[in-house]
Amino acid sequence: MSGFEIFNWLLFSAIVLFGCAVIIAYLKSDSIIRPAKMPLAVLPEHFSLAYEPIQLTTDDGVFLKGWFIPSVKGESDKTIIICHGWGTNKGDILRDTHFLAEQGYNLFYFDFRASGESKGVFSTIGYLETKDFNAAYEFLKTFKTEEASHIGLLGLSMGSSVAIYAASKNKEIKCLVAENAFYSYTRVIANWSWLRMKMPYWPLVPITLFFVRMKLKADPDKYSPRYNVGGVVNPILFVNAEHDDLVPIKDGKKLFEKCSSKKKELWIVPGASHAKCAEVSGENYRKKIINFFNDNL
Repeated sequence: MSGFEIFNWLLFSAIVLFGCAVIIAYLKSDSIIRPAKMPLAVLPEHFSLAYEPIQLTTDDGVFLKGWFIPSVKGESDKTIIICHGWGTNKGDILRDTHFLAEQGYNLFYFDFRASGESKGVFSTIGYLETKDFNAAYEFLKTFKTEEASHIGLLGLSMGSSVAIYAASKNKEIKCLVAENAFYSYTRVIANWSWLRMKMPYWPLVPITLFFVRMKLKADPDKYSPRYNVGGVVNPILFVNAEHDDLVPIKDGKKLFEKCSSKKKELWIVPGASHAKCAEVSGENYRKKIINFFNDNL
């Protein structure tokens, strides 16, 4: 085989491999922005909690569903908006946060678009979800004026990125808990692609992100916490897991350092992995969260 033939063969092989990479990246981009909907398996009645079903519509026309759970201790003017993570729903985070209703707080849960009972096609891990939060916030300010005189936030993973964005834009929010908040959209997608799908960063992740931006007609990375946490002046508790592979502790420390709040704390939960801080820490988690809201809300 001549040198020219070898070159042609190598060129052909490279083109085929690149074509395969493009096809794989295109398919994987769908798994990022179209997560499988998890069934709603946890409900307020499982914890003997009264609730009001809520229906919302975002400013771009997406129909959302939620729950307003009044304080168990009677009328309260303090409400905590609770934001779930990617690929989950309001029931999942209810399991680990319902105890706050027993501490004198109203709780407001809602499913982000393309999650739980809500409509919508794409999950953008924080970009379009800011519109969902705005709809929830406006609902409270309009229809639950007295109950939501004082508002705090608790977000998990994707929900944390939304909570950080909201707090940076709205100084009326009293305080927030940001659990497993990722540093940047690009970095968390790269980690998730490799750890969950065994997809190497180069060349698949950059191509996958190209298709994500193409399908969304926007760049979600601009809504990453690293660009917004500097605008957070509210009291904030960062909660990070010691063994979080998706959001390494170094990323949590970077966000903590960039945050402008004069009342900020970073709590690293020993032995926990991503989104498992409440499960692993148990009573310590509950005490930490309760004390934070009692002090700041």
